[in-house]
Amino acid sequence: MKTYEGADQQSPTDSIGRVADQTARHPGVWRFLLPRRVAGPVVLANLEPITTQNLLRSYPAAIVLCRSSAELGEPVRAVIWDGRTSPLGPGTVALVVCDDRDDVCGEALAPALAEGGQQVAIVRSARPYRFALFPTPEQLRAVIGGGWPLTYDGSPRRWLGYWLASTPLWRYLDRSGLALPWPGDSVVQVVLDQVSASLRGRADLAGLIAGRGLGQLTLRVRCSGRELAVRVAASPDSVRRLGNHRRAMADLAARFGSEPKALAFPVAVASGSADGISWAAEDWLKSPTVRAGRAWRPSGKGWTALRSIAAELAVKAQTGRTSAGWARSWVIGLEAVTPGMVDEIVVALAPIEAGRMATAWFHGDLWPGNVLFQRPPRPPVVIDWERARPDAPAGLDAVFGEVCRVITARRCSFGEAAARLARSPSAELAATEIGGKLFADWERPQQQALLLATVTHYATGENEDGPIDRWTESWGEMNVLPIVTALRAAR
Repeated sequence: MKTYEGADQQSPTDSIGRVADQTARHPGVWRFLLPRRVAGPVVLANLEPITTQNLLRSYPAAIVLCRSSAELGEPVRAVIWDGRTSPLGPGTVALVVCDDRDDVCGEALAPALAEGGQQVAIVRSARPYRFALFPTPEQLRAVIGGGWPLTYDGSPRRWLGYWLASTPLWRYLDRSGLALPWPGDSVVQVVLDQVSASLRGRADLAGLIAGRGLGQLTLRVRCSGRELAVRVAASPDSVRRLGNHRRAMADLAARFGSEPKALAFPVAVASGSADGISWAAEDWLKSPTVRAGRAWRPSGKGWTALRSIAAELAVKAQTGRTSAGWARSWVIGLEAVTPGMVDEIVVALAPIEAGRMATAWFHGDLWPGNVLFQRPPRPPVVIDWERARPDAPAGLDAVFGEVCRVITARRCSFGEAAARLARSPSAELAATEIGGKLFADWERPQQQALLLATVTHYATGENEDGPIDRWTESWGEMNVLPIVTALRAAR
């Protein structure tokens, strides 16, 4: 995650822009643990600006208490306070969410809670807490509970941090935890209750994690003697994505039959919905973390497996051929990421239409985090089909995977890696069959268009069908602009 140096030298405009960027990028994982319905005023106290803005998404009428005007950002209602003397009347507040690592804030605001009111606090790990906040309470990238799996991303430091967050050692490392009443009326609790009813057993939360999406998270749940990965959708766009995941898996399972050679699919266990929240439970898959990390080195065997997955999808999941209008339908949602550039991109994608390329199901996010190895001879399991689509040039996942491999080797952005390949295709990419023939056998315009199609699909994944914001625009600049610039230079 990006860090910012020299905050004291930033202008107020720069500071507000930074908060807006980070709020959009990480809208707050642990807000899914907070009450959905609160019968009275909500107070957000002593919280870092990004956290405040994230929680205002859940409680837009909340009163914000902060130490200085520099922390205000853009709250609707704000009060500057000294952190010790409560400016709130006794018994007037239904929910207080505060940063109580100073051991003062929570106690100062406790008298303001009405009968039945609740307090949620960020506390030092030496105090009782229910979840470890990792890597920091401000970043809110992940909330760690007991038994949360390790997610190896090539960084030993990150791997070690996740591991420590799931052990008792976390309490002695001067880190942060989240103390909150449990159970409660939260998105997570609604899902746990439904899982319990569906599987007729007690559902216990082992951990949760969420990305940028405003309403999308995954729970690790233990129920009736089995471990489950429960995908939860709590916003209209995330509900649509979850539905796409389920439709893609159902269609592909029917096409592949019982013995696919290169890939397997997660086992669906149960699903449900209530109060605008949808969920789908699958068997939890454990992957040998460090061994998998070795497989995804630039020269590792994981990339070979990924190309085999793409090839099998291209053969067994064919859907037709590209035709007139394909390019325009491919870039739906791109306007929010690259305003003013869509028409140019549609023209650059036209060679795919002209090539009448074979089409097939495309996973759309086939990177190492979504490929879980099993013991041979069982094939790897491919998870997270939320961005799958059936109208891609057959085998396009191999292009996506090769871009990811270049990222690993060069440590660059997705767009920069694709631009490198546009200027000089790698031997691995040249020998891969895409759209019905080898990448190397396509004319240069088709090769460049295939890379551009991969990048635009990747870029629209960060849009979430939301309004244009500084993060989505910067995402387009970082990923779409490099390859568009390379194609302009080639012309």
